Amino acid sequence: MKLNLTFMNKIQYNISVLTILALIYTLATNAQTIAPQSINNAGSKMVQSTSSISFTVGELVVGNQTNNTGGSLGSGFIGSATITTSSILEPNVNQLDVKIFPNPTVETLNIQVNYTLSQSLFISIHDSYGKEVYFGRYAGLANTIIINMSMYQAGIYILSIRATDNQPMASYKIIKN
Repeated sequence: MKLNLTFMNKIQYNISVLTILALIYTLATNAQTIAPQSINNAGSKMVQSTSSISFTVGELVVGNQTNNTGGSLGSGFIGSATITTSSILEPNVNQLDVKIFPNPTVETLNIQVNYTLSQSLFISIHDSYGKEVYFGRYAGLANTIIINMSMYQAGIYILSIRATDNQPMASYKIIKN
């Protein structure tokens, strides 16, 4: 009887060893591997005489971003897409004659209207993000319009003048110090 138990123990031992080896083989051959990967980006830039646009796609940046009202995003993921468009429209002197001064400005911006065919002028100012920060409607008379710029952050702004029928008449790049 003693020989049978020893023989049975050897069989159980061999089965256990074979099971463990089969498990190790299965894990080794089916394990996932971490291969070096590349996250690529793409982008382009187009420049014309009156405007430009550029963008990148595929990058993430960890950083801080603050908006013009004082809100901020810290240590977050920010997509690095940057789109910049600016268009400066030269005025048709037969329809509009204005002088913008001082430029650069610190506190006030003067728009001296010498001549216009439009009954009303719509003046808007946009920041570098395209957000409208100022809008005003003025009579189409020869006069000087004064805009208080002291509350705006330093940067580049686009001043647009539109006619009564909402047609663009002129655009100017304004620098605020």
